[in-house]
Amino acid sequence: MPEQVIEATLRVIEAGSVKEVTVRRVAQELGRSTTVITHYFPTREALLDAALSKSFSLSKEQALSHINQSEDGLWNFLNWSVSAEHRKVWLQLVTAYLAGLDPQISKQIDEFIDWWDAQLLGLLEGRVAAGRERQELCDMIGVVVEGILLSSDRALVSGLASEELLRGIVAPLLK
Repeated sequence: MPEQVIEATLRVIEAGSVKEVTVRRVAQELGRSTTVITHYFPTREALLDAALSKSFSLSKEQALSHINQSEDGLWNFLNWSVSAEHRKVWLQLVTAYLAGLDPQISKQIDEFIDWWDAQLLGLLEGRVAAGRERQELCDMIGVVVEGILLSSDRALVSGLASEELLRGIVAPLLK
């Protein structure tokens, strides 16, 4: 049951926003009473913490799987980063993060971003074009990925897919 509660919490976040996560709303999503939720997660904060931990853990597993799927882990990782696999929850979390709604969310997002940066820095080893540093390119790619994610529901004038846009911007910065 705790797993079902976490999944219901993530569905609430995907469908609306982090602000909509309440014990009552998650219980409604599950079709259960609030008592079922509070039995496993006594507070909204505990519920959010568990849901975000699960979401970030799954994101890390997915990302590592993509990195290891081919010889070019960098592009697999970058393509995963702008893919729909984790976009819905991530968009809601970034929105809450930028609005400063919840320090708990900010802490977990900061930890995930640090992990993401570390993965990217490793993947950029030996791939950075002359005149650039890995850290600089990591920051540039991070901004581009966030921009793509935040504009993902909008059709681009060019008609490019997210992955094509990312490649067009980042490829010239690589060896």
